[in-house]
Amino acid sequence: MEKEAKKPRGFYVEKGSFFVHASVILLALAIAARLLGTMGLWGDAFALATQIILPVVCALLFILFILLFGRIALWTTILPVLGGAAFFILSATAGSEQLRMIICIILSFIASFIYTATLAGMIRTKWVNAAVFAVILAYQVGYLAIPAFSNLQDPISFADGMKLLSSIGIILAMLCASLAIRRRKAPKETGELPKIKDPVVIKPETDEPETAAAPEETAPITEETEETPQGIAEPAAEETAIQTDETAETEKEMQQ
Repeated sequence: MEKEAKKPRGFYVEKGSFFVHASVILLALAIAARLLGTMGLWGDAFALATQIILPVVCALLFILFILLFGRIALWTTILPVLGGAAFFILSATAGSEQLRMIICIILSFIASFIYTATLAGMIRTKWVNAAVFAVILAYQVGYLAIPAFSNLQDPISFADGMKLLSSIGIILAMLCASLAIRRRKAPKETGELPKIKDPVVIKPETDEPETAAAPEETAPITEETEETPQGIAEPAAEETAIQTDETAETEKEMQQ
């Protein structure tokens, strides 16, 4: 019983949850921003595969899986999350800043590992996963977005701005999805033994009724009660006959 209680519980999400809806909407907006920001990369086969097709397909699969299988098989979303981590790693390696590349690679590995470990049951709480995506979101906003959009001397281009907003939308959507995760509760276990129903006694069927034995038991008593007055009455009759004979003899002697 104790070993079964220590087993990890499965995770799921409700389709009607606010955080699920927010995650789906944010991913849809991130796809739109990604398509707008990569319009000039359609001629490059490598960029088309890694910067457009890969993130768009992963986002669409995540939306599909969380809506269709979120309640019964949330672990299916691990595949698009791993694909998204690969997209961020490839995007980081394409950049020129080495520190940014190292941070993005480390955070991508950590996020994908924590998400997979959580849905696989190795981590029994959703808050570790949510904390990781919150840290990545803070990095995206504080270290990348704010300096880029606030730099008036060298303003960010439209394409780079859309791609950055797309990345922020993806991370924010994953944070919302992490907050929507719930853990299934196991049924309450009690130490009481299961109750066994009382055995049902089936009486054998008989032709004679059960009350038939009663007259037989009372019959000897009745015979005894009937014989007892007769036994007492017989001596009284004999004494009366003797008295009658003696009276008759006395009358004969008086007549003589």
